[in-house]
Amino acid sequence: MPTSKWRRTLNAAFGQPDPTAHALLLRDSQAFARTHFLHAAAHLGLLTELRTPNSADGLAERLGITRHQQFRLMLELGVSVGELSESGGSYRLRGKRAKALVGRNGSVLRALIDEQVEYHGSVYRHLPERLRGGELGDYLGEHAGTIAESSRIAESVVAGYVTDTVQEVPGTRVLDLGCGSGVYLRAASRKPGTSGTGLDVQPASVELAQGNLKRWGLTDRFEVRQGDMREAELNGPYDVVLLMNNIYYFAPEERPELFRTLRAALREGGTLVLVSMFHGTSVSALGLDLVLACTQGCYALPRAEDLEPELREAGFGQVRTDQLMAGQSLLGMRAC
Repeated sequence: MPTSKWRRTLNAAFGQPDPTAHALLLRDSQAFARTHFLHAAAHLGLLTELRTPNSADGLAERLGITRHQQFRLMLELGVSVGELSESGGSYRLRGKRAKALVGRNGSVLRALIDEQVEYHGSVYRHLPERLRGGELGDYLGEHAGTIAESSRIAESVVAGYVTDTVQEVPGTRVLDLGCGSGVYLRAASRKPGTSGTGLDVQPASVELAQGNLKRWGLTDRFEVRQGDMREAELNGPYDVVLLMNNIYYFAPEERPELFRTLRAALREGGTLVLVSMFHGTSVSALGLDLVLACTQGCYALPRAEDLEPELREAGFGQVRTDQLMAGQSLLGMRAC
């Protein structure tokens, strides 16, 4: 026989008009709380401080906390969602997510959460008014560095694709258009003697790429310039042109001219490498598609069957499409 406490709980749960939906939404709210806790904890510096266990008072002193009641509530929330643990008044990292955010790939994972909370969250918050004709969001300048860093979440897959392609193509001169963090210039550098240029329109991305190339010891092989690929001197010819995760910055009617420009920047026999999420049916593909379509300067994800004829019309004789990740519409296209 259930106790009165459990009886009340069961009655409350099954007394809802839709108890299953009620339970699912409550579960979703916990995921929401975890994501926002991790976002705030990372920006506060709490996760970094908790590499070494410490008390609430010790953490407050190191982090410059003045609102102690609110800070203790935050710590309790971190324990409740499983990302922190507390024993004898000392807090430490517990959850895999929290530990990863201060781990080797932490900057990418932090950028992913920042993009979801600050950029995507704003898109959804303003979605009703935008669907009724309101102005699209102006996000690219503010979030350029975050987007460049978070896009590295698929780096291991995409970098391998870039490395393999550059290895196969004769010649060693590479142009990376919309180079973001510069990570695909590093992938190209795995072929001995490779050199070239990265171009990005966002100053924050240029600064990020330049810093990364310096850290990787590649500044003698690659330079990064600021500029819009629609207007900049590309200074070809190149053996490989990379167009990575940015085809959705071009309106469909702009793409044929873009492809003709890139074909002209390549040597005879050179290869254009285009990687992007394409329109698909997965949650991640459709979520990105909606966010892009609601952002000034961006457009909905393309379909591969639309790009292939455009590439051929621009002078590329061969177009090959590869699925890069099972279950996802992340595709690579090689045109030469």
